[in-house]
Amino acid sequence: MGVAVDQSSGVRALGGSCCGSAVVRKWARTQHLSIAEQLDAGIRYLDFRVAQHPGTRELHVVHGLYGGLVEQALRDVQVFLLRNPHEVVILDFNHFYNMGLSAHKHLLSMIRAVFENTLVPRPFSTPTYKMWGTTLNAIWQTQYRVIAVYNHDSADEHADVWHGEYVDSPWPNTHNADKLIAFHDTSYSNRTRLRNDSFYNWQGILTPRTKDVVLHLGSSLEERHAYEATLRFVKWLRDGKAPGPQGINVCTADFVELHNFIGTVIGLNMQTRDVPEPFLTANP
Repeated sequence: MGVAVDQSSGVRALGGSCCGSAVVRKWARTQHLSIAEQLDAGIRYLDFRVAQHPGTRELHVVHGLYGGLVEQALRDVQVFLLRNPHEVVILDFNHFYNMGLSAHKHLLSMIRAVFENTLVPRPFSTPTYKMWGTTLNAIWQTQYRVIAVYNHDSADEHADVWHGEYVDSPWPNTHNADKLIAFHDTSYSNRTRLRNDSFYNWQGILTPRTKDVVLHLGSSLEERHAYEATLRFVKWLRDGKAPGPQGINVCTADFVELHNFIGTVIGLNMQTRDVPEPFLTANP
């Protein structure tokens, strides 16, 4: 469907050239596994970037190129949860392109229609109830299974959709693996996060510069950046990192099947830590 609207005019021009679309595809692709395959493998946090196609007006997952329809992606999550009723999934809608208020309302209606009464209500904003009071044991006593985070003001009116502020997701914005690890070291060592009532997304990714693409047209994001980034990030996680509000919670990576990324992150949950009281009641 062509280069997506999240890219610059220069990249869109490249994608419209004879061989340019193949180049853009190699550098835009961030996963080999489908959403269903990622969920089956253990992924529980999905980063959604959504664009309305200017021609069809349909809503697509987007990253350089138009991916599948958002509704189908949501249905894939729904099917997984029906088959695995104890699992909890976080859907983070954090970037939007070519979307006006009507498109946002349509997407929010779609999310709420697909998941209905399984959406976890957003936390109360009082000092007594915080997001980090939520436990899986508390959620399992309810029908709730999906935390939908939506980074746009149009979600404010829906109590079953969480504000974007509930996920802090600092962008390392570097193509250098050493700088990526230093970025995370600073945050982890200094506990620079000011709030304990939000998720913190540790992005184990490298971001290519235009120069990187131009000099390596025959290569790809996976070959030039993702392979090393995930390898270094996994080693960093294994080096004494612990889960918690000021520790490790959400981790993201490109090509999640590499270097036992999934097993490493899940393994962090085996560490002993204090668990706060849940904010959810046990009422179904």
